[in-house]
Amino acid sequence: MSVEQIEAVIERPKKIEHGHLAWPLFPLAKILRRPPPALAAQFAQLIQDRIAAGDPNCQKLGLAQAVAVGGFLNLTIRDEAFQDRLIQAVRASLRHDPQASTLGNSDVGKGRRLVIDYSSPNVAKPMHVGHLRATVIGQAIRNLAQSQGYEVIGLNHLGDWGVQFGKLAWAYRQWGHEYDFEGKAFPSLFAIYVRFHEEAEKRPELEALGSAEFKKLEDGDPELQAIWKRFVQISLAEYQKVWDLLGVQHDLVRGESFYNDRLQAVESMLEQKKLLVLSDGAYVVPLGDEMPPCLIRKSDGASLYATRDLASAIYRREELKADLNLYVVGFEQSLHFKQVFKVLQLCGYDWVEGCHHVAFGLYRFKEGVKMSTRKGQVIFLEEVLRQAIERTREIIQTKNPNLTEEERARVAEEVGVGAVIFNDLLFDRSKNVEFDWDRILSFEGDSGPYVQYMHVRCASLIKKFEAAGLRPNLEQVSVLSSPEERELIRQLMSFDEVLESSFAGFRPNVLAQYLLEVCAAFSRFYHEHRILDEAEPIRGSRMALVECTRVILARGLRLLSIRPPQVM
Repeated sequence: MSVEQIEAVIERPKKIEHGHLAWPLFPLAKILRRPPPALAAQFAQLIQDRIAAGDPNCQKLGLAQAVAVGGFLNLTIRDEAFQDRLIQAVRASLRHDPQASTLGNSDVGKGRRLVIDYSSPNVAKPMHVGHLRATVIGQAIRNLAQSQGYEVIGLNHLGDWGVQFGKLAWAYRQWGHEYDFEGKAFPSLFAIYVRFHEEAEKRPELEALGSAEFKKLEDGDPELQAIWKRFVQISLAEYQKVWDLLGVQHDLVRGESFYNDRLQAVESMLEQKKLLVLSDGAYVVPLGDEMPPCLIRKSDGASLYATRDLASAIYRREELKADLNLYVVGFEQSLHFKQVFKVLQLCGYDWVEGCHHVAFGLYRFKEGVKMSTRKGQVIFLEEVLRQAIERTREIIQTKNPNLTEEERARVAEEVGVGAVIFNDLLFDRSKNVEFDWDRILSFEGDSGPYVQYMHVRCASLIKKFEAAGLRPNLEQVSVLSSPEERELIRQLMSFDEVLESSFAGFRPNVLAQYLLEVCAAFSRFYHEHRILDEAEPIRGSRMALVECTRVILARGLRLLSIRPPQVM
């Protein structure tokens, strides 16, 4: 086996008493035709003999013990060596900016470009709570990708085209004068959207009128083009308020309309490759028995989502030079993306292997709320965030009444918004998430405020330490060897591995769960040991461990787009 193959299978035992590293010897035992336990015992004895003999390589690695456990070879690193590696890594990460650590950064993606499509709401419709998942999961994956060395382009694939704009344009020209489009532009836009659909239920002929307007828009009618552009501008201004609250960034806006002049080239290519088939007046690409045909153009000549996503994928690869192309979109679009990727494969594009649908589940509400944008029955995302901030402000007022009004407002936003984000990212994205205010805003247990509170506890200890004219010393640290200290150090040393794993599976929940584990380990350390009133040099060493914990909690929270507060 190569060194790379060995590194790929090495595990981290769940309990520190089992060592720091575990090498499962089953693959090697199969090659050597030896029983795994016997091979593990042989290797353990060999390494123990070298440790006893003072072997330089063992000393360099800091090896303290090798033990055979069944078919595993468990290795324990000396406390001082393990602790020193943590301190050095934290110290190095703060070299350029003491406030913003680069801990956990790697060059796994160096020289590669990742394009990630996330949030991407539909123009004229308010972002509701259902948009939260696509937004925060996408931003977290973007952050994780950057930590792994990828050059990242965050793409806003805005839903800014389709027959709904014909309907909106018709409604605007009929009823627009009845609404305050100067003072309350977006609420007015949404109101005429809802009104059109309410009217269309009573007067079905409105649907045809809307379709006719969209046909004029597609044909370039200048008045309709101006109305459509105004709708887009109004919507983007509204969405930006939500993105700012959530700390979301996009590098490019490439709405569906961007691909209008690229659709014919896609259809021509499909035709040249003899993939396009006429079926009941529509053009489709048959996909065999695996899945239904991919509809490319409807019988009335209108293009579809698949046509645009094919054009978009080709654009992202050929013009944006994407090595990885991610679509953060709900599970309900799984078949759509399977069809799109299959068509790309049939076209001979081998780069389709780098295209991934990053799917996620739905929100569930305790009250059983169902959302319908057309009927105006929505839970607006901005309202959810504002409510989280207000509820948190009330909690903060009770817990820390000495904060100034300015501090309370800042902390309420940091903690309230962070709580909503963390609640989403804590769970495997493939699962549905229950929206429960009591659990989301809890300052105890598996919640964002709990992680933020632990960061504040670390920051508070450091502040008190500095008030005595001292600073956590990351240069000269005594060995800490109690069970609680060793476990906390072990957890902190897992950080880079957690980031790599979290990105590799496009699963921010791996990082969120890890932050809770760090908090639990820190809590045990904090409650079992004196820190500020301990004698030197132990006090300084424990403060160094507090600083390492603070740095990693802050870094982890920021990677989830959650701000680490200094007070709560």
